[in-house]
Amino acid sequence: MKFWKDEKGQVGIGTLIVFIAMVLVAAIAATVLINTAGLLQERAQTTGSEATEQTSTGVNVPTVTGHVTSSGGSYYVNWINFTVKLRPGSQNIDLNRTVIKYIDKKVSKLLTCNKTASGGTTITDAANVTWGSQFVVTEVKDDDNSISTSSLVLNSQEDVVKIYIKVSALGGWSNGLPEGETATIKIIPPTGATTTWQAVIPESLAGKTKVDLS
Repeated sequence: MKFWKDEKGQVGIGTLIVFIAMVLVAAIAATVLINTAGLLQERAQTTGSEATEQTSTGVNVPTVTGHVTSSGGSYYVNWINFTVKLRPGSQNIDLNRTVIKYIDKKVSKLLTCNKTASGGTTITDAANVTWGSQFVVTEVKDDDNSISTSSLVLNSQEDVVKIYIKVSALGGWSNGLPEGETATIKIIPPTGATTTWQAVIPESLAGKTKVDLS
């Protein structure tokens, strides 16, 4: 075995500096990755919570009823009223800020809320409602007075209201929806999901005063 006396190992301050620099770069990179992962996780949780709230918040419509009227031997659904309650897991919904979009083949209208209907013996002849641009809300069940004239907030699964729409006042049909016609109704809360359903008027309304449109 031969040993070369003029061979030397690479040592010194330069090598040490390079080594320390590599360690520092690795440490900085690891810190950046950890911070970025934490930030992304936080944003993902926030986005997930917001998405869940948006999809779960809204209302259910258990029943829809059409009120039948007649004119000239023909029958029509002049009024539509429907029961409304919160979806399971829904956040509170302010009905004062909720709008309803009504659509049929003759008319499309956005309706706002009128809770203070009065002046008549029934809700349908209330004097101070602009039926062509408003819907009326009445309480069915309210366990904590959240559905008062001033607040009108659904804040419990126990809260139930009825909403009334006068079809003949919307500018499309003078007497209401005729037999066999359809209308799409959308309840659009200030936050959350829109509830949409289609009211299909039966082919025969003769002899009926009310009809199920659920």
